[in-house]
Amino acid sequence: MKTLIIVRHAKSDWSHLHQKDFDRDLNERGMRDAPMMGKRLLNRHIQVDLLVSSTAKRAAKTAKLIANELRYASTEIQWEDSLYHAPPSMIQAAIFGVSNHINTLMIVCHNPGITDFVNLLTNNLIENMPTCGMCALQFPIEKWEDLPIAKAQLLFYDFPKNNV
Repeated sequence: MKTLIIVRHAKSDWSHLHQKDFDRDLNERGMRDAPMMGKRLLNRHIQVDLLVSSTAKRAAKTAKLIANELRYASTEIQWEDSLYHAPPSMIQAAIFGVSNHINTLMIVCHNPGITDFVNLLTNNLIENMPTCGMCALQFPIEKWEDLPIAKAQLLFYDFPKNNV
């Protein structure tokens, strides 16, 4: 079995209007939500074998804050430039590049690609993945390359404003 946890970056800061999109950091809510969602994963007894994140500042910060809560070393995060505003095909390509020894994989990236990707795997589960939202899916496969043909089982769908 393979478990895939897809995470949208936490809420970003728009206070610097001339800043490049790639360089936007998290705002106060994002800084609060990312650790909270990491704690929720910890409470679900989720152990991530590999965390792969977009290199955009807001995604990288989200990944580091969640990793910290999971006691996952931030030095072990795999950074992927291709996940910055990636369409579903690029997210899938990043997953296909993961070693089959990895059983639980977390991907941190951006909308709209993340919503589209989750909906491809779940028959339109969500209208829009909220910031710092996460969807965990389990697949009866041994190789990540078999993901597109595997039937996904939803483990959970969670987001900061969800009252769990």
